[in-house]
Amino acid sequence: MVTAAATSTSLRPSYPSPPRFASLPRRWCWGILVHPAGLSAFHAERRRRTLLCAADKAPEESLKKTIEVDRLIDMLRDANPRELDQIVVENVLAFDAGFWVRLAARIDICKSDDDKKDYEELAENVMNIVDRLVHKTDQKIEQSTDVLKEIISPAIHEGDVKWPPRDPDTLKLMEKEISRREQEGQLDEGFLSEVSAQLRQAKQDGDKPGLQAMLQKVLQLYAATSLQKRS
Repeated sequence: MVTAAATSTSLRPSYPSPPRFASLPRRWCWGILVHPAGLSAFHAERRRRTLLCAADKAPEESLKKTIEVDRLIDMLRDANPRELDQIVVENVLAFDAGFWVRLAARIDICKSDDDKKDYEELAENVMNIVDRLVHKTDQKIEQSTDVLKEIISPAIHEGDVKWPPRDPDTLKLMEKEISRREQEGQLDEGFLSEVSAQLRQAKQDGDKPGLQAMLQKVLQLYAATSLQKRS
């Protein structure tokens, strides 16, 4: 199916990175010795070998990718406005640079001005839908980040994480805020994704063990609150 195949392509480089806390700063190649006279020949041979290697794999992979993108374009072209929205949502990660290059190529080979106009309108409509999805995602990330900031605020002093907390009321305040946010329906999958993303970033940085422990505690408190609600 187009959906399964297309979603394997990442669009991440085209989107803005999720916002991080101010206290979380986000942080190839050959060593071959050759004589200067033979340097140009060396690089020429290296390029030739690289191109030959790529030529063995590229045609089949490129053809497969082109077929997948063409199927998606055909689906989008034949869809009504309601179906178009749904197809874009289901295949949102497929709209990478390769998709737009292929769509531009399809426009260039159109045999009539009417067909060309239809494809150009399709491109504009798809782009508008993708832009709306990106905007909504950005808003959701910002909201989840704000909720997380409020939950951990009792453990933040002068912009730094103090963990384990010295004040015994810190955990109570965090638990109370989690309970309130959960009752308001703000601790959804987006919130959990944001906590997990912050935790991964903290582990990658490796210089904020207190932040890691605190975020793990947030997940524990959330799990306890969810279990208590179900019981």
